[in-house]
Amino acid sequence: MKIHFLNVGKGNCTVIQFPNNRLAIIDIDNSHIDDEDDVLTNPIEFLKTEYPNKSIFRFILTHPDMDHMTGLDELFNLRTIYNFWDTDNDKEIDVDSDNFGPYKKEDWIKYLEVRESETEPKALKLLRNATADCCWTKDNIKILSPSKELLKLSKEAAEGSDKYNHLSYVLRLEYKGIVIILGGDATKAAWDDIYEHYNSTGELDFLKADVLLASHHGSPNNVNKEVFKHINPDYVVVSVLRGVNYDYSYYNTLANEQVYSTKAFGNITIDIPENGQAQITPEKNGN
Repeated sequence: MKIHFLNVGKGNCTVIQFPNNRLAIIDIDNSHIDDEDDVLTNPIEFLKTEYPNKSIFRFILTHPDMDHMTGLDELFNLRTIYNFWDTDNDKEIDVDSDNFGPYKKEDWIKYLEVRESETEPKALKLLRNATADCCWTKDNIKILSPSKELLKLSKEAAEGSDKYNHLSYVLRLEYKGIVIILGGDATKAAWDDIYEHYNSTGELDFLKADVLLASHHGSPNNVNKEVFKHINPDYVVVSVLRGVNYDYSYYNTLANEQVYSTKAFGNITIDIPENGQAQITPEKNGN
């Protein structure tokens, strides 16, 4: 298994090559916000170089924020994508308005299209404990969040960032005993819900991970210390824009070995071979 955390700046993009040769993309952002020095990675160009002409078995949109879906239109026009994971949200944007800022309305329009698609891609709106051999069981992906309770919380929430972040996918990957948890933009309430579920089933050890992708770009507003102490990661990866601070002091304490931020280390690759001796390779030396 090979996992690439791309240095996209404000948003997120994770590319995963599974041992069975399936390719997955989790979120995308090619908006190149604040990239005057050309240091950010364009996910589309990355795929052309690293995985040329390869179809994408699944695209997972953790939640419907534009910094997690910018480039969607271009990607779907260039590659065959078989499955599209989406959250059951009710977000609306007026495509005739000027609410897109640095993002492209074409990506939102493409999102509305593919989330209702029945084939190539097949749209799947999934919650915790969902199972289907066609899409993830063989790749050992577990959905930690969202749940039915969080879906209700999101629908009842007032407009604001938490409304859809409550629904953000939190995913657990495992290969050869190496566990990676991808936190999306999950809120404290979402982490509470995860904790309550796995505590009630006596499975808190299931949350232990070697690598944690920090929620919401490392924002202190999304830190849940009670839950994260059970994750107890050796490494923390933070996808964050230059000039934007994250909760370094906390995550530096949480990580047993190292914190890697994309703004300091560039693209970060985790390679897990058959022997299970994972190797983390940053694009550049950071601090």
